[in-house]
Amino acid sequence: MLALYLSYESKTYQDEQLLVEVPIESYVVLALCQYLREPTIGQQLHVNFVQSKSNNDSGKENVVLNLTKLIADFHDRENWPTAATHCQLPTLVCNSWIVSGLCGVCRRITKAHVQYSKAPKQILGFKGNTLLAPAEVSMFTKFCEVDIESAVRQVLRLESDTVVPGLPEELGKFERHLAQPLKVHNIYKLVNNVQNIRVSSSQEYEQLQKDDTLQRFDFHANHKFAEGYEKTIADVIIFACMDLILKRIPFESIERMLPLTAGWYTRVKLDDDDETLFQICQMLITNLQNNLTPFLGFQQLQVDLPPSYSLYKADSKKMNLFGDKILTTNQAEVEGILQKIKRLDLDIGSARNDRDANLFDWDAVPLDAKPEGGKLPTKRIDRKKHQLECLANEVIALAQPGDIIVDFCSGTGHLGILLAQLLPSCTIYLLENKEESQQLAMDRVQRLKLNNVLYFQCNLDYFTARFDIGVSLHACGVATDIVLEKCFHCRAKFVSCPCCYGKLYEMERIRYPRSEVFQQSDLLMKEYLCIAHCADQTHDLNSTRTNVEKSLQGFYCMDVIDKDRALRAEELGYSVEQKRLRPENCTPKNRILIGTL
Repeated sequence: MLALYLSYESKTYQDEQLLVEVPIESYVVLALCQYLREPTIGQQLHVNFVQSKSNNDSGKENVVLNLTKLIADFHDRENWPTAATHCQLPTLVCNSWIVSGLCGVCRRITKAHVQYSKAPKQILGFKGNTLLAPAEVSMFTKFCEVDIESAVRQVLRLESDTVVPGLPEELGKFERHLAQPLKVHNIYKLVNNVQNIRVSSSQEYEQLQKDDTLQRFDFHANHKFAEGYEKTIADVIIFACMDLILKRIPFESIERMLPLTAGWYTRVKLDDDDETLFQICQMLITNLQNNLTPFLGFQQLQVDLPPSYSLYKADSKKMNLFGDKILTTNQAEVEGILQKIKRLDLDIGSARNDRDANLFDWDAVPLDAKPEGGKLPTKRIDRKKHQLECLANEVIALAQPGDIIVDFCSGTGHLGILLAQLLPSCTIYLLENKEESQQLAMDRVQRLKLNNVLYFQCNLDYFTARFDIGVSLHACGVATDIVLEKCFHCRAKFVSCPCCYGKLYEMERIRYPRSEVFQQSDLLMKEYLCIAHCADQTHDLNSTRTNVEKSLQGFYCMDVIDKDRALRAEELGYSVEQKRLRPENCTPKNRILIGTL
């Protein structure tokens, strides 16, 4: 049984109908559930609506649904179920596995549907990979989870008595994406099936084109759906959102401004027998709200179309950019910036690891709790072992019976599973946004028969549970600072080994420099990022190919960035140690931050 938790704002009964005000994400998940029809809601999927704890001041972004025929439980603000407190909603709970985030939840429900009903797997895309990658690395997932919902909110907020803005830029991006030629894995297998021919390469196909009787395969026209030739759950998510937009803006207007999007919408609508998806959206949505009435200024709307845009591509954004330029440095610039750092008169550095022996015995650790159990390449096992034992020692020294310990960015569970084995009186949360990595961790835990592990498949931002100790081993770039902020919020101890300093970038809740001391200095933002960039220029000092002077400078720059992080924690009442892993050459990123209260 899957337990689905969705957010709602209020519910009323009108003419024997149950009307529930929900955010866009809740509507999209429900539309998908109704579209799949299996697992049958109430048999394989139990729906819970959890009332928002604070009154929503952005009601124009909500929609009112007719849920008269839906079997579901409603939990008011004073009676939140524990499972709903762990992550931002929507959330899906299956035993000890908690999934948060729109795309992750939709994928998991769809996978259950395919497994339970033995339906065609096409809706999950090639090898089931549709929306598999998290939003941080996949532009497609980000579009379905963040961008299209943002576009809907902007359209729902349109008011006729204000200056008419343009359509959301996200819609222009989708239009340009649909203009891209079709891209799918093994595309000539698709060409063979469509045209009943046998070719395996572009050269063979071009040769075959010399036959005038063969109709040319149009790679643009056959980009029929969001991801390619066949409809997937990405189309279902985007369609549900576009249907809301079309409540406010006439289809003819969308067709004028976004002809490819209009064509895509029509194809999705007609793809099902009896226009199933379209009818489901119509049945769910009520028109008893002002934000779904037609926008009177639609004729004045325009949309900016980017010259080119493709959701097929990886995000080209460089994390070490300053403005629109790639951050580059020369040694004279670096030395000038380091002089500014020295004028701060801070004790910048890290201490050697002073533990002469481990606080646990590797020989007593089962295979699946060792790095060998995580399918690591043989040449990496010893280095990973040293990294794990250093962090595990610090956590063991801090932990108390009953503590909740979160392994952030846990991957396949190397650190968290080891801690679960060594600290059976503690509960370990493995938090990872990659589904495949999380599944590998679950398999290891199952073989070990550990009962003190919970799994969270979600982005760092979605995690809201309370905990006592936060750990992270090589959380990339800004992820380390997000982890630390999670620890600060819960007043939790932390053991963090940062990584990828050169990938620091500012986001809504993370600003650099981190501490007041650095913020009040004359260090410019570009100079701070330059230090972070240099902190990635670290290599094994024992290698004959290493530029020792440059590497020593890189290690110092790591200490500078970590000092800023430590000062931020100390300003919040923490006592912080900056240590190094042992042996120091087990990884170039060998610094540890240990925070206690």
